[in-house]
Amino acid sequence: MRRGRAPGKVLLLGEHSVVYGHPALAASIPRHVTVELLPAGETRIELPGGIQTPFPLREAAVAMAREAGFEGAFHARLQSEIPLGSGLGSSAAFGVALARAFKPGCSPDEAAALAMRIERVLHGAPSGVDPMACAREGVIFFIRGEPPRVEAVRGAAWIAVALTGIARGTHSTVLPLAERRKADARIDPLLARLGELARKGRQLFERGDLPGLGATFDDAHAGLRELGVSCAELEETVAALRKAGALGAKLTGAGGGGAAIGLARDEAHAREMAAETGGFAVEVGG
Repeated sequence: MRRGRAPGKVLLLGEHSVVYGHPALAASIPRHVTVELLPAGETRIELPGGIQTPFPLREAAVAMAREAGFEGAFHARLQSEIPLGSGLGSSAAFGVALARAFKPGCSPDEAAALAMRIERVLHGAPSGVDPMACAREGVIFFIRGEPPRVEAVRGAAWIAVALTGIARGTHSTVLPLAERRKADARIDPLLARLGELARKGRQLFERGDLPGLGATFDDAHAGLRELGVSCAELEETVAALRKAGALGAKLTGAGGGGAAIGLARDEAHAREMAAETGGFAVEVGG
């Protein structure tokens, strides 16, 4: 049996704008997806909770196996510490873990590139930031391209992650936004503003300026709300994090549900916020 493992991720800044060539600040989180891989007579992917595997996902996994040099049918069993549809990178972590099971010892960049086969099936036209964050780990500054620009970011911070309880797919927000962008001249300036906040956020993160970074989180959430990718449940979750004393709070991921993050002063504060919002505390970077 082979095994692959990868962490989930949060987008600290740069949601949606990263799809259009603006930068994003992303971080892995210590919640993992593990894939156990066994030779089999017929290819099968076993998802948690008895979820049925979509045929295109199975075909993408087979194509990934061939690209990675893995021959024959297989049984891939997925175990996840990350709630599916939460915006915390469960699909990207699955893709990276599967790549590592198919090709042990592959580099982070190679694992991320292989995982894009899964991401394209599940998310349409992804930027690539999610699998890169899961494969590289730590905090990264990412700009889409061929190849993408990826830089490691120094520093560390504690955040509380709070779930809305609304599972959603990236398709549900990314594709409608792409359509609205064609007709709404306000969209591109908002996307550019979100990209600039990601650049600014990197500098603040590396300086350890938590109050400044928190204000950037708040500004970014306001921009994402104006883009129309928030929802009532996310607004309630962000408000709860702020009430719990977050230095700044925002949705993370594509929106429409999923999760929100609140920036903490330190570990103890992050754990207090998590307890008050029913979430969990994690350190990013470090």
